[in-house]
Amino acid sequence: METFNPFLTTSLHVTEAGYTKVGPSWSHLATFFPYYRMYYITKGAAKMFMHDETLELTPDRLYFIPAFSITGAECPREMEHFWMHFNLDITTISYLTIYKPALFVEAQPLDKELFRLVRENFDAADDGAHAPNTLACQSLAKYLFSRFLPSGNVSSESANFIPVLEYIDRHLNSNISNTDLCNIMCLNETYFSNVFTKQFGISPKQYILQKRIGSAARMLVETDKTVKEIAFEFGYDNEMYFNRIFHKITGSAPGKYRKNFRAKDKL
Repeated sequence: METFNPFLTTSLHVTEAGYTKVGPSWSHLATFFPYYRMYYITKGAAKMFMHDETLELTPDRLYFIPAFSITGAECPREMEHFWMHFNLDITTISYLTIYKPALFVEAQPLDKELFRLVRENFDAADDGAHAPNTLACQSLAKYLFSRFLPSGNVSSESANFIPVLEYIDRHLNSNISNTDLCNIMCLNETYFSNVFTKQFGISPKQYILQKRIGSAARMLVETDKTVKEIAFEFGYDNEMYFNRIFHKITGSAPGKYRKNFRAKDKL
Protein backbone atom coordinates (compact mmCIF):
# COMPACT_ATOMS: atom_id res chain seq x y z
CA MET A 1 0.00 0.00 0.00
CA GLU A 2 1.31 3.46 -0.94
CA THR A 3 2.52 5.61 1.99
CA PHE A 4 3.76 9.16 2.55
CA ASN A 5 4.82 11.44 5.41
CA PRO A 6 3.38 15.00 5.43
CA PHE A 7 5.39 15.89 8.55
CA LEU A 8 8.31 16.63 6.23
CA THR A 9 6.62 19.95 5.42
CA THR A 10 5.36 20.83 8.91
CA SER A 11 5.21 24.53 9.75
CA LEU A 12 5.24 25.47 13.45
CA HIS A 13 4.74 28.88 15.07
CA VAL A 14 5.60 29.44 18.75
CA THR A 15 3.12 31.82 20.39
CA GLU A 16 4.60 31.82 23.91
CA ALA A 17 7.57 30.27 25.69
CA GLY A 18 8.95 30.50 29.18
CA TYR A 19 10.22 28.93 32.37
CA THR A 20 7.90 28.87 35.38
CA LYS A 21 7.74 27.63 38.95
CA VAL A 22 4.21 26.54 39.87
CA GLY A 23 2.57 25.21 43.00
CA PRO A 24 -0.88 24.24 44.27
CA SER A 25 -2.43 27.28 42.54
CA TRP A 26 -1.53 25.66 39.20
CA SER A 27 -4.06 22.92 39.91
CA HIS A 28 -7.24 23.57 37.98
CA LEU A 29 -10.39 21.92 36.84
CA ALA A 30 -10.80 20.60 33.31
CA THR A 31 -10.06 23.30 30.75
CA PHE A 32 -10.23 23.49 26.97
CA PHE A 33 -6.79 24.82 26.00
CA PRO A 34 -6.54 26.49 22.54
CA TYR A 35 -2.85 25.79 21.77
CA TYR A 36 -0.51 22.86 21.39
CA ARG A 37 1.93 22.63 24.31
CA MET A 38 5.30 21.09 25.12
CA TYR A 39 6.75 20.80 28.62
CA TYR A 40 10.17 19.93 30.00
CA ILE A 41 10.06 19.39 33.77
CA THR A 42 13.24 20.35 35.64
CA LYS A 43 12.18 19.97 39.30
CA GLY A 44 9.24 18.57 41.22
CA ALA A 45 6.23 16.79 39.79
CA ALA A 46 2.56 17.19 38.94
CA LYS A 47 -0.26 15.33 37.23
CA MET A 48 -2.26 16.22 34.17
CA PHE A 49 -5.61 14.61 33.43
CA MET A 50 -6.67 14.29 29.80
CA HIS A 51 -9.74 12.33 28.73
CA ASP A 52 -9.36 8.98 30.51
CA GLU A 53 -5.57 9.24 30.82
CA THR A 54 -3.36 10.58 33.62
CA LEU A 55 0.06 11.98 32.74
CA GLU A 56 2.65 11.97 35.52
CA LEU A 57 4.74 15.09 34.89
CA THR A 58 8.24 14.29 36.14
CA PRO A 59 11.81 15.32 35.28
CA ASP A 60 13.69 13.60 32.46
CA ARG A 61 10.70 13.51 30.12
CA LEU A 62 9.25 15.76 27.43
CA TYR A 63 5.47 16.15 27.23
CA PHE A 64 3.17 17.01 24.35
CA ILE A 65 -0.39 18.20 24.99
CA PRO A 66 -2.66 18.47 21.91
CA ALA A 67 -4.58 21.67 21.28
CA PHE A 68 -8.25 21.79 22.27
CA SER A 69 -7.84 18.93 24.72
CA ILE A 70 -9.97 18.90 27.85
CA THR A 71 -7.27 18.84 30.51
CA GLY A 72 -6.99 19.24 34.25
CA ALA A 73 -3.91 19.46 36.47
CA GLU A 74 -2.86 18.72 40.02
CA CYS A 75 0.30 20.12 41.60
CA PRO A 76 0.31 19.47 45.36
CA ARG A 77 3.77 20.98 45.90
CA GLU A 78 6.15 22.86 43.59
CA MET A 79 7.18 22.11 40.04
CA GLU A 80 9.54 24.00 37.72
CA HIS A 81 9.31 23.59 33.98
CA PHE A 82 10.12 24.99 30.57
CA TRP A 83 7.01 25.33 28.44
CA MET A 84 5.92 26.54 25.03
CA HIS A 85 2.61 27.10 23.28
CA PHE A 86 2.46 26.78 19.51
CA ASN A 87 0.27 26.50 16.42
CA LEU A 88 0.70 24.14 13.47
CA ASP A 89 -0.13 24.29 9.77
CA ILE A 90 -3.42 22.86 8.54
CA THR A 91 -1.91 19.75 6.91
CA THR A 92 -0.06 18.76 10.09
CA ILE A 93 -3.17 19.35 12.21
CA SER A 94 -5.12 17.13 9.83
CA TYR A 95 -2.50 14.39 9.99
CA LEU A 96 -2.44 14.51 13.80
CA THR A 97 -6.18 13.87 13.69
CA ILE A 98 -5.48 10.63 11.84
CA TYR A 99 -2.32 9.46 13.59
CA LYS A 100 -1.99 10.44 17.25
CA PRO A 101 1.50 11.49 18.43
CA ALA A 102 3.09 10.29 21.66
CA LEU A 103 2.16 12.29 24.76
CA PHE A 104 5.62 11.92 26.31
CA VAL A 105 9.12 10.82 25.35
CA GLU A 106 12.27 10.29 27.36
CA ALA A 107 14.47 13.38 27.57
CA GLN A 108 17.87 13.50 25.90
CA PRO A 109 20.96 15.23 27.36
CA LEU A 110 20.59 18.41 25.27
CA ASP A 111 16.83 18.90 25.70
CA LYS A 112 17.06 21.30 28.64
CA GLU A 113 19.44 23.51 26.67
CA LEU A 114 17.16 23.35 23.61
CA PHE A 115 14.16 24.51 25.63
CA ARG A 116 16.28 27.29 27.13
CA LEU A 117 17.28 28.41 23.63
CA VAL A 118 13.66 28.37 22.46
CA ARG A 119 12.76 30.65 25.35
CA GLU A 120 15.79 32.91 24.81
CA ASN A 121 15.17 33.32 21.08
CA PHE A 122 11.42 33.79 21.59
CA ASP A 123 12.07 36.62 24.07
CA ALA A 124 14.58 38.24 21.71
CA ALA A 125 12.24 38.00 18.73
CA ASP A 126 9.34 39.29 20.82
CA ASP A 127 11.43 42.34 21.70
CA GLY A 128 11.73 43.21 18.02
CA ALA A 129 15.13 41.68 17.30
CA HIS A 130 16.19 40.39 13.89
CA ALA A 131 14.51 37.54 12.02
CA PRO A 132 17.24 34.99 12.93
CA ASN A 133 15.83 34.82 16.47
CA THR A 134 12.39 33.92 15.15
CA LEU A 135 13.85 31.35 12.76
CA ALA A 136 15.97 29.78 15.52
CA CYS A 137 12.99 29.64 17.89
CA GLN A 138 10.70 27.96 15.36
CA SER A 139 13.38 25.54 14.11
CA LEU A 140 14.34 24.36 17.60
CA ALA A 141 10.69 23.96 18.57
CA LYS A 142 10.00 22.02 15.38
CA TYR A 143 12.82 19.60 16.19
CA LEU A 144 11.48 19.06 19.72
CA PHE A 145 7.97 18.52 18.34
CA SER A 146 9.31 15.95 15.86
CA ARG A 147 10.32 13.71 18.76
CA PHE A 148 6.65 12.97 19.46
CA LEU A 149 5.73 12.03 15.91
CA PRO A 150 5.18 8.50 14.60
CA SER A 151 8.28 7.02 13.02
CA GLY A 152 6.46 5.36 10.14
CA ASN A 153 4.39 6.65 7.26
CA VAL A 154 0.60 6.81 7.07
CA SER A 155 -1.30 4.60 4.65
CA SER A 156 -2.73 6.21 1.54
CA GLU A 157 -6.17 5.01 2.66
CA SER A 158 -6.00 7.17 5.79
CA ALA A 159 -4.29 9.99 3.90
CA ASN A 160 -7.32 10.24 1.61
CA PHE A 161 -9.05 12.15 4.41
CA ILE A 162 -6.43 14.90 4.59
CA PRO A 163 -7.94 17.06 1.78
CA VAL A 164 -11.31 16.79 3.56
CA LEU A 165 -9.83 17.86 6.90
CA GLU A 166 -7.92 20.71 5.26
CA TYR A 167 -11.11 21.88 3.54
CA ILE A 168 -12.92 21.93 6.88
CA ASP A 169 -10.14 23.92 8.55
CA ARG A 170 -10.12 26.48 5.73
CA HIS A 171 -13.89 26.96 5.66
CA LEU A 172 -14.88 27.02 9.33
CA ASN A 173 -16.55 30.40 8.92
CA SER A 174 -18.61 29.16 5.96
CA ASN A 175 -21.43 26.68 5.57
CA ILE A 176 -19.91 23.20 5.11
CA SER A 177 -22.23 20.49 3.87
CA ASN A 178 -21.72 16.75 3.67
CA THR A 179 -22.10 17.16 -0.09
CA ASP A 180 -19.05 19.45 -0.17
CA LEU A 181 -16.99 16.90 1.73
CA CYS A 182 -18.08 13.72 -0.02
CA ASN A 183 -17.44 15.35 -3.41
CA ILE A 184 -13.79 15.82 -2.42
CA MET A 185 -13.45 12.05 -1.95
CA CYS A 186 -15.86 11.18 -4.80
CA LEU A 187 -18.12 9.18 -2.47
CA ASN A 188 -21.86 9.21 -1.93
CA GLU A 189 -23.02 10.98 1.24
CA THR A 190 -24.11 7.93 3.21
CA TYR A 191 -20.92 5.99 2.57
CA PHE A 192 -18.77 9.06 3.24
CA SER A 193 -20.47 9.69 6.60
CA ASN A 194 -20.00 6.05 7.58
CA VAL A 195 -16.29 5.87 6.72
CA PHE A 196 -15.61 9.28 8.30
CA THR A 197 -17.29 8.25 11.54
CA LYS A 198 -15.41 4.95 11.54
CA GLN A 199 -12.08 6.74 11.01
CA PHE A 200 -12.51 9.53 13.59
CA GLY A 201 -15.09 8.22 16.03
CA ILE A 202 -17.48 11.14 15.46
CA SER A 203 -19.72 12.25 12.62
CA PRO A 204 -18.60 14.91 10.11
CA LYS A 205 -21.14 17.33 11.61
CA GLN A 206 -19.79 16.86 15.14
CA TYR A 207 -16.19 17.14 13.93
CA ILE A 208 -16.94 20.46 12.21
CA LEU A 209 -18.71 21.73 15.32
CA GLN A 210 -15.73 20.91 17.54
CA LYS A 211 -13.31 22.58 15.13
CA ARG A 212 -15.47 25.72 14.95
CA ILE A 213 -15.69 26.03 18.71
CA GLY A 214 -11.94 25.41 18.97
CA SER A 215 -11.22 28.26 16.55
CA ALA A 216 -13.70 30.49 18.37
CA ALA A 217 -11.93 29.69 21.65
CA ARG A 218 -8.60 30.77 20.18
CA MET A 219 -10.16 33.99 18.91
CA LEU A 220 -11.52 34.72 22.39
CA VAL A 221 -7.99 34.44 23.77
CA GLU A 222 -6.16 36.30 20.99
CA THR A 223 -8.55 39.17 20.15
CA ASP A 224 -10.80 41.71 21.84
CA LYS A 225 -13.77 40.95 19.61
CA THR A 226 -17.05 40.61 21.45
CA VAL A 227 -18.64 37.21 21.92
CA LYS A 228 -21.40 38.30 19.55
CA GLU A 229 -18.87 39.24 16.84
CA ILE A 230 -17.05 35.92 17.20
CA ALA A 231 -20.30 33.96 17.14
CA PHE A 232 -21.35 35.73 13.94
CA GLU A 233 -17.96 35.11 12.33
CA PHE A 234 -18.48 31.37 12.72
CA GLY A 235 -22.03 31.41 11.40
CA TYR A 236 -24.04 31.75 14.62
CA ASP A 237 -26.65 34.51 14.32
CA ASN A 238 -28.04 33.66 17.75
CA GLU A 239 -25.51 34.54 20.47
CA MET A 240 -27.38 32.58 23.13
CA TYR A 241 -27.28 29.44 21.00
CA PHE A 242 -23.54 29.94 20.41
CA ASN A 243 -23.01 30.35 24.16
CA ARG A 244 -24.87 27.12 24.82
CA ILE A 245 -22.85 25.13 22.24
CA PHE A 246 -19.58 26.68 23.44
CA HIS A 247 -20.34 25.74 27.05
CA LYS A 248 -21.32 22.21 26.06
CA ILE A 249 -17.97 21.58 24.34
CA THR A 250 -15.56 23.55 26.55
CA GLY A 251 -17.33 23.39 29.90
CA SER A 252 -17.28 27.18 30.22
CA ALA A 253 -19.23 30.18 28.97
CA PRO A 254 -17.32 32.26 26.36
CA GLY A 255 -16.83 35.28 28.61
CA LYS A 256 -15.55 33.20 31.51
CA TYR A 257 -13.33 31.21 29.16
CA ARG A 258 -11.66 34.41 27.92
CA LYS A 259 -11.11 35.68 31.46
CA ASN A 260 -9.58 32.39 32.64
CA PHE A 261 -7.15 32.04 29.76
CA ARG A 262 -5.89 35.58 29.98
CA ALA A 263 -4.65 34.69 33.44
CA LYS A 264 -1.12 33.28 33.55
CA ASP A 265 -1.71 30.26 35.78
CA LYS A 266 -2.51 27.77 33.00
CA LEU A 267 1.00 27.36 31.62
